[in-house]
Amino acid sequence: MTASVSDFLLENVESPVKHEQVKFKRFKSPFEIKSLNMKEISSLRKEATRRVLNKKTHQYENDTDQDKFSGLVMERAVVSPSLNNEELQKSYGCIADPSGLLQTMLTAGEYSELSDRVMEICGLNDDSDDAEVLKDEAKN
Repeated sequence: MTASVSDFLLENVESPVKHEQVKFKRFKSPFEIKSLNMKEISSLRKEATRRVLNKKTHQYENDTDQDKFSGLVMERAVVSPSLNNEELQKSYGCIADPSGLLQTMLTAGEYSELSDRVMEICGLNDDSDDAEVLKDEAKN
């Protein structure tokens, strides 16, 4: 049985963007997160990657800053509170640093839980082989 092209048209499929709320005891309101698609993940990876000269081979290689990449993913996935809000940034002393703001706001355990939920909502914690490849790529 062959599938019809109409089965794959945007208007005929469920939205890939998912939203979820994550509640922490210390905050009155929950954090709202959204899923990211592969195009967004690739764009963030590119933003966190720079070309460096390998001194042994004298060839340029791509080097991805994993901390920057993880921070960018978290920054993009958190919808609420707005990490670009000036009042919130001033409150925590993280002016013009949305990724740093999130790290300052949350305890290590809270950040880890939020990160796990972001990976899950993006489909990177599935048991499928494709999800494992994407998860490994996101880690690297």
